[in-house]
Amino acid sequence: MALVIYDQGYRIQTPVDSLFRQRGVEAMSASQANAAVPGSDDPVRQQQDLEKRIELSRERFEAPQQSSSGYKTYQKSGATPSTPQRPVLKAAQIMSSPVLTTPLETSLRQAWELMRTHEVSHLVVIDGEQRALGLLSREDVIRHGTDSPISISQAYHKQMVVASPDTPVTSLAASFVRYAITAVPVISAEDKLQGIVCRTDLIRILINEEGLDRWA
Repeated sequence: MALVIYDQGYRIQTPVDSLFRQRGVEAMSASQANAAVPGSDDPVRQQQDLEKRIELSRERFEAPQQSSSGYKTYQKSGATPSTPQRPVLKAAQIMSSPVLTTPLETSLRQAWELMRTHEVSHLVVIDGEQRALGLLSREDVIRHGTDSPISISQAYHKQMVVASPDTPVTSLAASFVRYAITAVPVISAEDKLQGIVCRTDLIRILINEEGLDRWA
């Protein structure tokens, strides 16, 4: 399953681009409004540079090929070896699981305490059947007040970008660059919450390439 949108717990057919504005579009609008002169601090150029870095770093999101036996066989026969295909790294291999969840009745104060206690930046909001209804971030809580007694139902995002366990990590990386999102829940074809991938998870992979060996 490619990246899709969940709206209050249900998969919808609406394309991601139609509901989640691309970062480049927002940056372009801000740049034009300010009549900024393009330069090193131009948000559009920064966005383009970041996208190029993700594209150039594509191999970092693919598990290394372990066996070279096929190449040796070609050498003996005199045939030209084909380029070995790297196994594609999937969301299931880097996601955090189990996911910290919370019901709609939780107050913002309680949600904030959960985040602080477990040192997480997102909570997946669920209903009584454990269906993922939406996403609540630290920024959402802070915006409404970390000591507020109101329900998180007034603060969480009812629409969220969702991946499947076999979604390529390259697709996740591109979505974090393209859209103003910081976390993507991982949900199975049976609508079961499996895990969550945060922007920081991908940054950690880029910084520590050696960590890819354990997923090979």
